[in-house]
Amino acid sequence: TEPPLRVAGGPRPARREAPRMDEREDPGGVGLLAALHRGVEEAGPPYLDEEEILQALQWSMYPRRVADTQLVVYANKHHENLALLTETSPFPVTVLSQEGEWKGTLDKLLAYWSFLNSVEDDAIIVFVDAFDVFGNGVSGHEMLRRFFSFNRPIVISAEENIFPREVEAQATMAVEFYGHLGGNSSAPSRYVNAGGIIGYGWALRQMYSDMQQNMVANQPHLLQAHADLTGHWFLHAYDQYELWRFFVRHVMAAHDQGRELLLALDTEQLIFGSTVYVKDNWEGLFGDKVKGGLDGKHSIDVDRLLVFDAPQELFDIKSCSAKFAGRRHRPVFWHGHGPWKPAWQGLRDR
Repeated sequence: TEPPLRVAGGPRPARREAPRMDEREDPGGVGLLAALHRGVEEAGPPYLDEEEILQALQWSMYPRRVADTQLVVYANKHHENLALLTETSPFPVTVLSQEGEWKGTLDKLLAYWSFLNSVEDDAIIVFVDAFDVFGNGVSGHEMLRRFFSFNRPIVISAEENIFPREVEAQATMAVEFYGHLGGNSSAPSRYVNAGGIIGYGWALRQMYSDMQQNMVANQPHLLQAHADLTGHWFLHAYDQYELWRFFVRHVMAAHDQGRELLLALDTEQLIFGSTVYVKDNWEGLFGDKVKGGLDGKHSIDVDRLLVFDAPQELFDIKSCSAKFAGRRHRPVFWHGHGPWKPAWQGLRDR
């Protein structure tokens, strides 16, 4: 069944809804599934049907307990993409919002922080941007397998450009130290992007509590002064600014003080795929025909030439699931971040 759209504050489902399975396969082989059938029949009624047995088998194979699964977005207004995201999400969708004047992505950061105070420690929560993300036809169980493959309680989406530029010096150093800790610090996509995060409830709560306690917005006059200086577009990137600040603090504490590293960057875009590329990283694919930027010019607050309009022929589509020619995997989600989204819109329409 399609995952329901659930508004925060509304009734919660009576039972956990399993991630959508796109392929009815027997993960342990036909023999194992048949053996489970025989075991259920020998145990007597009530009998489980094949789907229930398969779901139970899938859940039992994870290295840690999963109490709940949710995909959570923040939306300050209604947007047509919410319907598409709900239809294509591998997890049930919860929409957060709050009343009052929009204050930029500070609202989203605080909404996530507040929401996490009510989730179970063992819940798996996925945060994505509400207006420019859709699912790529990958099942919920496959997404969980990919998440567990990182062996970290938090996985953050990664892009090819450092944004905003205010964090560049510290961000570059933190990514280098992340490599010293065993992370991939050389992939094209090695920089934090706030548009996609997945993790356990307890770990995400710890991360967002740290951001809430240390955020610049606790001193509103400083935040407003900075926005007045750089342009109020900065308020649209504020959550990413604070996520970068957390990444720097956390990685430095792990590197310098030996604290446990709780996060990983999705540098291979196993979960969170981006349709925005640094032109220099893919010259062999883009060639001279793709100018990059907005009509060949840099976009706001970006020093490297980005490609927002990658040609559609560079995306291979099979069964409503797309893969970029320069990467090995089909991500779980496609994210079209940035001020211009022709590549993302082209994929969505296809």
